[in-house]
Amino acid sequence: MPRRLIPLVAAALLVFAAGPAHATASFDCSIDDRNATVELHGNIGSGDGAMLQLTQGSIKLKAVRGKFDAVEFNVEKGHLVQQWTYGKDMRIGFMTDEIKDVSVYLIIIAQEGKPKDDITQYKGRYILKVQSPKGATELKGTLKSCEAG
Repeated sequence: MPRRLIPLVAAALLVFAAGPAHATASFDCSIDDRNATVELHGNIGSGDGAMLQLTQGSIKLKAVRGKFDAVEFNVEKGHLVQQWTYGKDMRIGFMTDEIKDVSVYLIIIAQEGKPKDDITQYKGRYILKVQSPKGATELKGTLKSCEAG
């Protein structure tokens, strides 16, 4: 092979060896009900096994009489302990630091719905496992809004 063709062949091999492109989208998810107010913001990849990169978040746990008082947690990227996306399913788990002897494990279980204006909508539910000096409490509810786009 002539030497002048080597750079062209190498460039062609790089183009064909490159994997498919994966887009990243902004991610916003919120909960607001009798149990908690939650805001999560970040970026998420596309396709099976997409990774979530949390940029900021908060969980405002509302008081449950006889169990625990209201407490607010900042959610940081290190609190993301589980994440899974496959097909239309998404599962995310966050474990907070302890504040006032209370910690929470937030589980989001969602499924991709129909896109709206090129924004992927997720519908689903959450489970909040609250650990306090009075024992463990499990709270459940529905996502208010969860989208990527």
